[in-house]
Amino acid sequence: MGMRFTRRVYHKLLLVPRLPSLVRYLQGDHATIFYLHRVRDGDPRVTGIEAKCLRSGLAYLRRNRYELISLTELFRRLEGDGPRLRGAVAFTIDDGYLDQAELAGPIFSEFDCPVTAFVATGFLDGIAWLWWDKAEYVFSNTRRTSLAVELGGTEVRYDLSRGAGPRWANADFVARCKVVSDAEKHRAIARLAEQAEVDLPSAAPSRYAPMTWDHVRSLERRGMTFGAHSVTHPILSRTETEQATMEITESWRRVREEARHPVPIFCYPNGHDSDFGEREVAIVRKLGFVGALSSRAGFVDAASFQRGADGPFTIMRQPFPEDLSVLAQYAGGIERLKHIVRRS
Repeated sequence: MGMRFTRRVYHKLLLVPRLPSLVRYLQGDHATIFYLHRVRDGDPRVTGIEAKCLRSGLAYLRRNRYELISLTELFRRLEGDGPRLRGAVAFTIDDGYLDQAELAGPIFSEFDCPVTAFVATGFLDGIAWLWWDKAEYVFSNTRRTSLAVELGGTEVRYDLSRGAGPRWANADFVARCKVVSDAEKHRAIARLAEQAEVDLPSAAPSRYAPMTWDHVRSLERRGMTFGAHSVTHPILSRTETEQATMEITESWRRVREEARHPVPIFCYPNGHDSDFGEREVAIVRKLGFVGALSSRAGFVDAASFQRGADGPFTIMRQPFPEDLSVLAQYAGGIERLKHIVRRS
């Protein structure tokens, strides 16, 4: 009871006016990069942040006078060109879903907040829809009550007869797909669809639809910028070198062809520690990118950015939280201070 009360008081203190400004002033030359994926407007089938929560979060940041800057401006200042960051905030969106254009874009524009969208170019080109959506489509549409599918040399069995069965099975299957080769992943999805007796459409159904390149150019006029996020969104470390090179090179070529102001920063698909490595960093550097983003939780500061050749190519980000007190903790640098205290 006492711990819960203390936590409630702590979260309320985080929302005290002017406190974020005071804490930020003590933070030095660091910034927070938030990332998000899908945005929904009351549709429970879509896994993502509610539009009203995104709007509420941006309103909080504006009300408390956080400096909201573009990713390009952030990199410039991390290199030492410009004023100290003092807890500035930058936003990114991954993948290129239609809801990012129809819901997220207007909300960011409403708050005059820069945001960079990293798009899987094959998704926008219509040559592929995102592989985890295919798995979800199968589990959502099968009439079978149980499934057995071979994945990575192991037969995996799923009981779909219970309420959370399909949802749990999908999460487990997707997690397993992330640790096998990209080729095996696609074979497993095909086997899953066959076992489930579900025909996978060649193009993404409306629930999983991408934005278009026309959306990209329209959103650019409203302040959104765009970067490369691979062609088909594989786990790059699970691909052969030839495919990894193609995924990065071709996605950057398509973004430069279609966007008016392409951002020369790459975003690793999935982006956790085991999802990319020295090979991917070398490919990105060779192509002339100025940096690359991971999905490792953390903050970015000028000292780390400038330390070593790979500093700009392993940038950390935070998932954008729906809870305002959590947002205050991350954006205000309190979580960063806690990390420093723990390390010391």
